[in-house]
Amino acid sequence: MKSFKKLTIIIITVISLLFIFLLFHFLTNQKEAIVEKRDYKEIVASDTIVAVLSTNPIDYFIYHGRPMGFQLEILQHFAEDHNLVLKVIVENDLYKGMELLMSRKCDILAQSLVVNTERDLIHEFSIPVRQTKQVLVQRKPDSFYLLTNKQIEDSLIRSPEGLKGKTLYTFKGSVNLQSSQSLSMDIADNFFIEEIDSISVEQIIYYVSKGVFDYAVCDESMAKIAQAYYPNIDIKTDLSLAQNIAWGIRPESTVLLDTVNAWLERFVKSPEYEKYSLRYFNNNRILVDINSEFYSGNEGKISNYDDIIKKYSHIPGWDWRLMASLIYEESRFNESIVSWAGAYGLMQLMPFIYSKFAPDSVSGVEAHIAAGANYINFLYTKIPENVQDSATAVKMLLAGYNVGFGHVEDAIRLAEKYNENSASWDVISFYMSNLSNPKYFNDTCVKHGYISGIYAVNFANSIAERYEHYKNVIPE
Repeated sequence: MKSFKKLTIIIITVISLLFIFLLFHFLTNQKEAIVEKRDYKEIVASDTIVAVLSTNPIDYFIYHGRPMGFQLEILQHFAEDHNLVLKVIVENDLYKGMELLMSRKCDILAQSLVVNTERDLIHEFSIPVRQTKQVLVQRKPDSFYLLTNKQIEDSLIRSPEGLKGKTLYTFKGSVNLQSSQSLSMDIADNFFIEEIDSISVEQIIYYVSKGVFDYAVCDESMAKIAQAYYPNIDIKTDLSLAQNIAWGIRPESTVLLDTVNAWLERFVKSPEYEKYSLRYFNNNRILVDINSEFYSGNEGKISNYDDIIKKYSHIPGWDWRLMASLIYEESRFNESIVSWAGAYGLMQLMPFIYSKFAPDSVSGVEAHIAAGANYINFLYTKIPENVQDSATAVKMLLAGYNVGFGHVEDAIRLAEKYNENSASWDVISFYMSNLSNPKYFNDTCVKHGYISGIYAVNFANSIAERYEHYKNVIPE
C-alpha cells in the first residue's frame, strides 16, 4: 500500500512538472512572438535593415572586388538616408526569399519582383523601382551584316504566333519561372518553355548566338547586356507587356511600407536615380567588332601605339602583338575611353591598379601601358605551378585581368573538387562560365561569389584568337 502511494505521488509530481514545463514553453514562445514583430520602429532600433537580393548583372554583383548593382545602390541610398546599416542576404529563389521575409529574417525583398495580384495576398509591393519586359532572344541569319534590313526582318519571328511548336529556353529560377509560367498560360498552344538550371542565363543566350539553342526568353535588361557581346542575336520581339519591378514588404510592416514609398516617390525623380538607370540599363559597354580584326593599318602597323607596346611587352615576356590584341579588346586603341565601371585608358585599368603598377619615370599613355605590362607580370605569379601549357596560362591570366584573378582561383578550386584537370582551359572555362549559376557560386569552395564569368572566358578567347590573326599578317 505504501509503495502504491509513493508511486502515485511520483506520477503526480512528474505530471505537474511536465505541465509547468509546457506552460513555461508556451508563454516563452508567446513572448518571443511578440518580440519578433518587426516594423520600421524595430528596424530603427536595431540600426540595420536587411534586404534579400538576387545575383545577376543588373541587381547585384561584384566587379574587381567592388560590390555593384542597380538594386544594391538604391538600397544603399535608402539605408544611408535613414541612418541605417544595410545587410544583404543573397537568395535567387523567390519562394525562399518570401520565407525569409515572412519569418522576419529580412525586411525587404529586392529580387526583381514582378508586381502581380496573386502575391499581394502574401506580401505588399512598394511602388515600382523600374520597369522591364520579357523578350525573345533569337539568332540573326548567318552573314547578317551582308543582308538588307528587310532580309533580316523577314527571317525573324516578330509575334508569339510565329513560335508555334518552338521551344524557348530559360533559366530555372523561381523569379524567371514566374514570368515563364505567365507566358505559357497566355499562349500555351504556341510554344514550349524549357527551364535549365545547369547553365546560367548569360550562357543560355550565348548558346543561342552559337546555334546550340534557337530561342530563349529573358528579362529585356539582361538581353541588352548580352547583345552588346553577341551582335548576331536579336531581342526586339516582346513576349510580355511592360512589367513593374518593385520591392516586397511584410503586410504587418505598414510603417516601413509607407516610409519606403514616400522615399521612392522622391528618389525616382532624382539625378542619382537617373545616374543608376544610365549605368545599368543604358551603359556604353565596349563592343567587339569582329569585322575589323584584320584591319591593321598601313605598313604592317596595328595602331599608333605599336612602338610603346613593343617597348614594354617584354616585361611579362609577351609577344607585342598579344598585348596589342589585349589593348584592342579593351579600348579599340582609344586612350580617352572610360568604361561604365570606371576602368579607363588603352588597357582599361582601374585607378587603383594604375596607381600600384605605373612607374614614376614616365607619364601619359606610356605610363599607362607600362602599368598594364607590370600588372600582367604580377598576374603571372598567380598561375598555379601545374599549368605548364603557355596558352592555357595566358587565357587564365586574361580572364583574371578581366574580372579579377580571385574568380579564376574559384574555378580552379571547383575543378579540383570535382576531380577534373585544373590545368585545362576547357575545364576552367566551363567553371568560369558557370560562376553565375547558384549550383557553383554557392559552393563552399568558392571564395569570391557570383560573377558573369562567361564574358571573361569570351574575353580571353577573343584576344587569343585575334593574336593568331595578328601573327599571320603582322611582322614580328
